[in-house]
Amino acid sequence: MKIKLILTCLVIMTNILNGFSNEQNKNILIVYGSFSGSTKEIADSMSIYLTKNSNTVDVLAAEKIRIDLSKYDLIIIGSAIHGDNPHPKIFDFINTNKDGLNKKKIAIFIVCGTITSTKKNKRDNALTYPDKIGKGLNPISKVVFAGNMPSSGKKFDEFLAKHLLGIVTGDFRDWVKIKNWVKDVARM
Repeated sequence: MKIKLILTCLVIMTNILNGFSNEQNKNILIVYGSFSGSTKEIADSMSIYLTKNSNTVDVLAAEKIRIDLSKYDLIIIGSAIHGDNPHPKIFDFINTNKDGLNKKKIAIFIVCGTITSTKKNKRDNALTYPDKIGKGLNPISKVVFAGNMPSSGKKFDEFLAKHLLGIVTGDFRDWVKIKNWVKDVARM
């Protein structure tokens, strides 16, 4: 009787310490398409956070390969944007695994510079990017993150980016926003 009471108390205390979180003990796959490394770094940081919270996480660069998705509770798909388009290998992965993805919880994140634009129409357009890769899927969450836009060292390129797109170079990743989003998605 005393052992049962002690075990019950331990379970209650564990739940309190974990905040009754159901983000733990999930098998999660993060698939990303990165042009310059910023999206990969975000995927890796998500993996570190999720792993610290007792999840099993696999991180995979997007390719045209069929994988067994049955062991995953959640699949997070992330893509960089270049020239108004998601990474082409993200489409390869999605098209190759469409049937499996439609049976799973998925979340989508996009990394792009124009979300930081001074031009409203560019920011509004950036918000449509998750729908480009989520077409035909039923994501539980979609988000657009600012990325890291290093200087090309070419003054003319930076002039065009500033005046045509309304963006400047720099690292605009909001690590707190990224952590909070992945934390919320893992709880769903």
